Amino acid sequence: MEKEIFKAVIDLVSLINRPDRDKKMIAHAGVHLEAATFRVFVGIAHLQPTSVSDLAGMMGKNYSSVSRQIDKLETAGLVYTYPSTSDSRIRVSELTKYGEEINEIISHAREGIIREALVDWTLTEKNNLLIHLRRLFESLQKFD
Repeated sequence: MEKEIFKAVIDLVSLINRPDRDKKMIAHAGVHLEAATFRVFVGIAHLQPTSVSDLAGMMGKNYSSVSRQIDKLETAGLVYTYPSTSDSRIRVSELTKYGEEINEIISHAREGIIREALVDWTLTEKNNLLIHLRRLFESLQKFD
């Protein structure tokens, strides 16, 4: 059973992480971001405030690659960075007001896609899915 659960989780993560799905999400949201920059943007929105190293670790990318994408997001006015108060060598990133607006657009698009995918699910099924996903996350987090 555990093998099948792990396979289902990998299937889901693989589906979510496909670059072609990112491109569809970007198009659906009507925003102008490269796929690689989009992933970093979404990561910052999820973790903010976050350091480059924490973001790179979450994404499984190297520091310099993530740092370059953050620079692009900063140039586009979506993100601002500043030195950490605990260690000035650490660069912290957050969304700007404009970045928050773009994130809202992306969130609405994402919610619409999920709503469509779960259109034939009952409210009880949706609630159970949410409960079980959170429980699985918490159980797996114990191994960090």
